[in-house]
Amino acid sequence: MPKSKGRKPKGGLARSAAKPTRSRGSYSPGKLGMPPTLIANMLASAPPDQLVELLPPMLWLHHSAGVPANVCVSAAMTLHHAYEAIGVTARPTPVELVVGHRTRGPITRYGGGALHWEGTDFSAHCVLWLPGSGRWVDATVTQYPEVRASMPLPVIGRMATSIGGSQASREALAQGRLLPGVHMAVPREELILDYTVVADDGDVLTTGVHAIGPGVAEDFRRTGLNLAAGALQWWRKPGIVERVRAAPYPRVHALLDAIGQAPVYIDGDGDWFFETGPGGRRRVDELLATPT
Repeated sequence: MPKSKGRKPKGGLARSAAKPTRSRGSYSPGKLGMPPTLIANMLASAPPDQLVELLPPMLWLHHSAGVPANVCVSAAMTLHHAYEAIGVTARPTPVELVVGHRTRGPITRYGGGALHWEGTDFSAHCVLWLPGSGRWVDATVTQYPEVRASMPLPVIGRMATSIGGSQASREALAQGRLLPGVHMAVPREELILDYTVVADDGDVLTTGVHAIGPGVAEDFRRTGLNLAAGALQWWRKPGIVERVRAAPYPRVHALLDAIGQAPVYIDGDGDWFFETGPGGRRRVDELLATPT
């Protein structure tokens, strides 16, 4: 797997401050990472829709190897822009996470209480909700020691249980939104990860990111675009592109048409461009733009 040369947010930006409220030990966030063998296995065997939706978070984790794992807001904002670039709606979603044991009950609660920012720290945990497919992406779940010890992998899968029974929740879900109070439970070997939505959109995240300092939101956007470019590099390879073309993502298909086998140019800032013609270097967000 090639190393990413894309821009990364500067250290310490937009971290999770979702400290445990009940725990048997001290909180240590650990480090991010994704073995390239797992990415290769996914690329070799995943069905079309998974091939598109699973690659961006897996690449982000691979490129972020060694970074402290309590950067859930950075992950969500970067991946939001990567998904947006390829035409997949992905909503950054603040949540509370309760890690429980199948037989012993709740172990630790992370991110409880009112939402707030303390400098670059956000009080809640943050995930991505993909309403088009019903997938839930928690790229930094391994920051929590109990999860890391049980199964050191991200959560990337469809929501299975439990949406919540109110009429308002069902109507919101039909519109691609999750209301506060909606739950999703994810089994992890002997653990149950119980997520509760604590805000129905990512405005509190976006506002906080802009408040951190000038350029931070733009840095996340550019990093997301570079991540999308890296994904396109893999999706256009023989043996992979045929399955990607079978996925129901028209913008991905159009981007693949636009780049063909065009070489990639990486500038001094680490931003990715496709050389689609003489003097025609374009970023991912420029590939489908109509010339003026």
